[in-house]
Amino acid sequence: MLWHLVRKEVACAKCLYFAATTFPCKLGSWAASSTTGGDLETSESSSSGAERFLIRRKNILCKSFDGSGTGLHVLDLIDRGCLLPSRSIYHSLLIRCAHLRKLEEGRIVHAHVVNSEFKHDVYMMNTVVNMYAKCGSLEDARVCFWDGACKSKSHGWQLHAFSLKMGHHADVFVGTALLDMYARCGQVEEARVVFDGLVSKNEVSWNALIAAHVRKGEGEHAFRLLHNMLRENIEPTEFTYSSVFRALASIGSLEQGKWVHARMIKSDTQLIAFVGNTLLDMYAKSGSIEDAIKVFDSLVKRDVVSWNSMLSGFAQHGLGEMVLKRFEQMLRMGIRPNGITFLCVLTACSHSGLLDEGLFYFDEMKKYRLEPEIYHYVAIVDLLGRAGLLDQADKFIRQMPMEPTAAVWGALLGACRMYKNEKLGAYAAERIFEIDPRDSGPHMLLYNIYATAGRWNNAAKVRKMMKESRVKKEPACSWVEIENQVHTFVADDHAHPMREEIHKMWETISEKIKGIGYTPDTSHVLLFVDQQEREIKLQYHSEKLALAFALLSTPPASTIRIKKNIRICGDCHTAFKFVSNVLGREIVVRDINRFHHFHNGLCSCGDYW
Repeated sequence: MLWHLVRKEVACAKCLYFAATTFPCKLGSWAASSTTGGDLETSESSSSGAERFLIRRKNILCKSFDGSGTGLHVLDLIDRGCLLPSRSIYHSLLIRCAHLRKLEEGRIVHAHVVNSEFKHDVYMMNTVVNMYAKCGSLEDARVCFWDGACKSKSHGWQLHAFSLKMGHHADVFVGTALLDMYARCGQVEEARVVFDGLVSKNEVSWNALIAAHVRKGEGEHAFRLLHNMLRENIEPTEFTYSSVFRALASIGSLEQGKWVHARMIKSDTQLIAFVGNTLLDMYAKSGSIEDAIKVFDSLVKRDVVSWNSMLSGFAQHGLGEMVLKRFEQMLRMGIRPNGITFLCVLTACSHSGLLDEGLFYFDEMKKYRLEPEIYHYVAIVDLLGRAGLLDQADKFIRQMPMEPTAAVWGALLGACRMYKNEKLGAYAAERIFEIDPRDSGPHMLLYNIYATAGRWNNAAKVRKMMKESRVKKEPACSWVEIENQVHTFVADDHAHPMREEIHKMWETISEKIKGIGYTPDTSHVLLFVDQQEREIKLQYHSEKLALAFALLSTPPASTIRIKKNIRICGDCHTAFKFVSNVLGREIVVRDINRFHHFHNGLCSCGDYW
């Protein structure tokens, strides 16, 4: 065995041992020897008087001896110049992490590799990918793999050119590989050209193209490709269904999702883990938490991804108590939570007003040796802000161990809008403008704060700032899916062919709910106009028009599902509660933040949103 010798001044009282590899030392010399036992061996002092120690493989992951190091003693030696970084050192560290399933230590080594001369070494990055996969973090493995792949587009183009020259580009295997390369690098148009040029196409070719559109957020296109695939008599695989379920989850298309699910059952495709996870996620994000629960309960094996998908679904639907109940059940079953798990829990606490519980679980992350990421801090700021603890939220941000992002300040700004805190809201908005001046959201929140307070001069200044910076507000729109056809509405919509019937229907409903106590809240009209015009503006918000159309187009007892690209208006939220009571209909609204289930005059959010 080959042993490496390290100076006593950096090895301290306890030595590390490596086996079966040579680690060249920058200071001192190295020699080959063997040992039969003991954790510490010394050799004769060198000419400089430094005592030398032997490093053994079994202790390669020894922690740093103080709090100022990298976290691993071997990496500390490299940073101090006592050990030359080499491929063999990093390889041994990563292999040991993979063998012992030491994910956190593996991340430390990966970070060190990225800052070394081996950051573009294909052999080294393959070892990193292998480590993540063996440690169960497939998402890290995927990201690492394609961050190597997509930075070498020139190599891919050269291979494509060579395949064209040799006449192999139309071969289904070569073509599918090229298609997958372009797709994973985000070049969907190039991927489609390769796909169209294939003489014959198999299920792998179709799966690669479908997955490309899903990654690009083109869910409807992915769904159409599934139909095209079936027309070509190509039978979908588990990977096809998984991609399509992800696509439908992104657009919240419940009816299409049910059709695909039924098609999968008829084809006897097994509900294996990754398909089941995407299926329950589709149901949760499409508004049917009941179906998501059924899928979850039918899974033969539930991994941490399954639990996270279920917890995320409960959180989106405002079922905070259920999230905590299921989370404790998850822990009792021995499933180790990860960062996403805690994000689901913290989000649920924020959306349900569970302040003490949210702060408790944030501290619990330390118990599982999980360092909070920026999105965990966003959740806590949101939790404190929704509870009205604006000063405490501001203090929390200032004490963060990392630089606050626009999302962190955005959570505080949203809370300032809710509680009409102009001063702190303006400060938070200014921080966002410095970080991301092109985002229209913070500008509109600040405008809303001033407009609600009647500070029209300040509101006008925000509008002027947006105009000068060419920041455009995203127009609010709502849409409903009726018989696989999507109908989209904007405020004061006059484009729909049924506009007269829709307006008349809402006017009828408006009179009914006013009769049982509904009073339009004109504070949500952020325009400097008189009271009468404010009420008129309120009555033709996009979600109200979508609701009126759905009432005209659906059976009397069916659930109405509406989606909106921004937060639901406060007045519409109140009106929908009255409508659900008067008409005895359940109304489910998915806005940009969460789901609202209106039933019997109440909303699942408990008016805490």
